[in-house]
Amino acid sequence: MSSFEFKPASEFPFSQTADLLTRGFEGYFVPININEVALLTMMRRDSIDLAASRLIFKDGEPIGVALIARRGWTSRLAAMGLIASARNNGAGTWAMEHLIEEARARGDKEMALEVIEQNTAGVKLYQKVGFKIIRKLIGYKLENPQVESKETLHEIDIRELSRLVTYHGLKDLPWQLSGITIAHHTPPSRAFRLNDAYCLISNPQAEHVSISSVLVKARSRGAGLSPVLMRAVFARFPNKTWHVPAIYPEEICTVFDELGMQREEISQWQMALKL
Repeated sequence: MSSFEFKPASEFPFSQTADLLTRGFEGYFVPININEVALLTMMRRDSIDLAASRLIFKDGEPIGVALIARRGWTSRLAAMGLIASARNNGAGTWAMEHLIEEARARGDKEMALEVIEQNTAGVKLYQKVGFKIIRKLIGYKLENPQVESKETLHEIDIRELSRLVTYHGLKDLPWQLSGITIAHHTPPSRAFRLNDAYCLISNPQAEHVSISSVLVKARSRGAGLSPVLMRAVFARFPNKTWHVPAIYPEEICTVFDELGMQREEISQWQMALKL
């Protein structure tokens, strides 16, 4: 009979954890390649706790990784991957049940995660262990928009935007859109303001640019400021392919539809479990 075991990720080199995580996502819906730098960036932005994260072993051999992020009374499954030969043998259920037990033992009140909607096996696993769907998260793409704008953008400190998102944003935003996460973005990412509208983008000198946050202060919502802001950003940084990662709640994505961006085929479920 197979024997599963956890070991703290903090006991292993970054390179081993990154390599095992990459192997755990082989054949996944989207290509994922985690190197040491990417893992360190995830740790900084997403509050991943390597002491609470786990390498998963079967019969003494490493078969997967579960990265756990922690903030206050909430834990988040930031990533979990099993190597191809270890899938469909109960390892995922075993790991999730034990991760939930450990979160309860820490005194956590809630556990969160996001899972690709089209990953039906993953969705069933998380529902099986008690997670409930909160909302759908969607993404977009727009190649080389041809726009003109006479608006004047003002660059602001990313920390200022993080405070505004915490105050004005949805209180149950996905982990990666929260003000706390935004505070850990650093240049070459840049934040801009146009009146009461704000955005955060990844390095605008790159060919592909991600829109990491869009916000309008509560007092000015409904005035159509977000599309005006984003068109000004597109005009300032022309000849780019713009990406909206699939972490945006569907109910706040009107701005991307108005900009003529195309919805990505891959979407996610934001899920949570009360502990």
